Amino acid sequence: MAIAAAALQKLVVQVFAGRFGRAGDIPERHFVLTPGHVTIGRSAAGEGLPMAKGTSAGLLDNQQAQSVFKHELLRGYALPFVVMTASKIPGRRAMVVDGYAGRGRYDDGRPASAELLLQAAHRARTSTQVEVLLVERSRQDYRRLSTVAAEYRDQGLQVEAFHGQVQEHLPEIVSRADGVPLFLFLDPCGAILPFVELHRLLRRARGSSWPRTEALLNFSADFTRRAAGVLHKNLHDHAAIQAMDAVCGGPWWRKVALEAHKSSRRADWESAAEAVVTEYARRLGAATNMKHVVVPVRRQMHHQPVYHLVFLTRGEHGIWVFGHSAAAARRAWLDVVGPGADPPEGVLFNLAEFQQEDEEQRAIEEIKRNLVKLAGRDGSFKLAHHPQAVFGDAYGIAGDVLVRKAARELHKAGTIRIDCTPKQVRDWLVG
Repeated sequence: MAIAAAALQKLVVQVFAGRFGRAGDIPERHFVLTPGHVTIGRSAAGEGLPMAKGTSAGLLDNQQAQSVFKHELLRGYALPFVVMTASKIPGRRAMVVDGYAGRGRYDDGRPASAELLLQAAHRARTSTQVEVLLVERSRQDYRRLSTVAAEYRDQGLQVEAFHGQVQEHLPEIVSRADGVPLFLFLDPCGAILPFVELHRLLRRARGSSWPRTEALLNFSADFTRRAAGVLHKNLHDHAAIQAMDAVCGGPWWRKVALEAHKSSRRADWESAAEAVVTEYARRLGAATNMKHVVVPVRRQMHHQPVYHLVFLTRGEHGIWVFGHSAAAARRAWLDVVGPGADPPEGVLFNLAEFQQEDEEQRAIEEIKRNLVKLAGRDGSFKLAHHPQAVFGDAYGIAGDVLVRKAARELHKAGTIRIDCTPKQVRDWLVG
């Protein structure tokens, strides 16, 4: 019986475990990251990493699984961004923006995305001056948001809530962010800002490599599937198609979606949504000279993505820290949903725990192989300068703890020499 249970346990882990992807070779690199699956890939213009109203609070009164991943990602990334990027700015200043802020807080008192950014600014206040700008178009939600913002303003934070469409306030946002790092979070329910608007902001207004500009965008997979389905029915005048043209900066997505749908094994629209967002991220990254990561986010591991998060940055450090934050968010997501909605009957053990243990061990071995390969190729290097090469297929699954473990094991065995004295593992030196 024990042997049978162990065999079943191993089978379940293999069935539900997130699958590692394959790393591509330069010059084409493009990361796609999901809670459960990573592939790596670089565009000709820049390096890439694949995969309305605010959903922050208002549309989603209950914190659903997909919100857990998104919020944990924000919780883990916003603070390092403002502290790290502001450290070289006079006055140690930074700005964070939530363009679809909703009410900012759930009815049961839990923080939604806007308040998570406020909390990050509050935690950073001893070392960094962070200005938080929140935008919400719904008058009712804006009133609630203003109350949350006022609470933090009374604690000494620089925070302002705006009513209206985020497009209306972009000129003022850009002006107020002059000379300081900017983190832009755009989380609509439905279509994201038109491509031309994002290009104007990220390339023309904020096109320099310093001070840093980073963005995290919600690209709705549900909306993409709806638009592709309408297109499949030859309803070319439908509003969804026109909206998708604006989002993508042209009609190129139509051919991409239909071809992906046709070539998919099950003839479903999940492959179409993935193909469209992957090409969208590549084009936006190339147009803005930014590296990118795409993160499909699901309610359950076997479900189609509800949306994809598209992360944009111009720094390798951003890629490293985002990957670490995504790994932590993925663990929190797995704790909520488990590895599958319908585990085999009679299975009493914790599937999510076994999945994480299995993946973590495989991730450590992957990182060790990558470090040995890098040491043989480049000799001496800092880990943070090669996030893609260090993490490889474990990007988004392994965080700093696993990198630290893998590196120490190699150093102890004498396989490679590593200077482990810096506090942050990403600053360790190999060779």
